[in-house]
Amino acid sequence: MLRRPVAAVLAFLFIASAVLAADKTYSVTLIKVDVKKKMLFVKDGEDKKEYKVDSKTKFLGPKGGLSDAGIKDDRLKPGAALELVVAGNNKTVREVHLPERK
Repeated sequence: MLRRPVAAVLAFLFIASAVLAADKTYSVTLIKVDVKKKMLFVKDGEDKKEYKVDSKTKFLGPKGGLSDAGIKDDRLKPGAALELVVAGNNKTVREVHLPERK
């Protein structure tokens, strides 16, 4: 008798946790890069945030090509407009979409 309500509640919790853990995309302005700590410091509107970059993070150019330099890419300069795909934990970056070279 309680099987259906319990199953419904468990299904709801599973779906809700999956939605909360989904990756999110942010358009940000780069403030600073710390290569040693593998951190990106950015500004999202008026909010300042910091994100961790790991070995799985992809650095993609404006035409979709992969950057071999990673966090040492010359396009990662203060003031650069970036698009970040951030993991559900809201701390780790999965993808960094770099601007065009000038």
